[in-house]
Amino acid sequence: MSRLVRWFAALLVITAVFATIYVVMQQVERQGADDAPARLASQVASQLVAGVTPRPAAEDRVDLATSTALFYVVYDVNGRAADGTGYLGGTLATVPPGVVAAGRTSAGDHVTWQTSDGLRFAVVVRRSGASVVLAGQSLAPTETRIDGLGLLVLAAWLAAAALLVIAFFVDRALRAIE
Repeated sequence: MSRLVRWFAALLVITAVFATIYVVMQQVERQGADDAPARLASQVASQLVAGVTPRPAAEDRVDLATSTALFYVVYDVNGRAADGTGYLGGTLATVPPGVVAAGRTSAGDHVTWQTSDGLRFAVVVRRSGASVVLAGQSLAPTETRIDGLGLLVLAAWLAAAALLVIAFFVDRALRAIE
């Protein structure tokens, strides 16, 4: 019985190791999704502080319902979308007021924004004078990569667990021979 408990404990340790690997990889991917929006928010905020108002051309528009491209939206002092490249339903994207308020009261904020129809975005909010700049990108590619990583970790865990089970039965057979 004690041998069986040791083998089961080994399986638990292997499971914990692979679960930890998955969580770390998932967090690295998700946090990495904030990098490009953070750079864009910083760039647009710097331009606004310098007195340069970015004027995106019509071809710079990003339809958030269909594109995974990087986008930004500038919110005015009243929290209304004033300018930018991120459009949803034909108008500049509007995030919940709390997101803009958080950007106004801090140096910056990183959040996941989910629209009412389930679209998810990594967004970074930065204050720029009286304005707030929100920059983001779709999480769809990141979530697809995370799903793929999850399958790889699951396959590796299954292989390790199978090897452990094989080792258990080999050990058991060898002990029976003795």
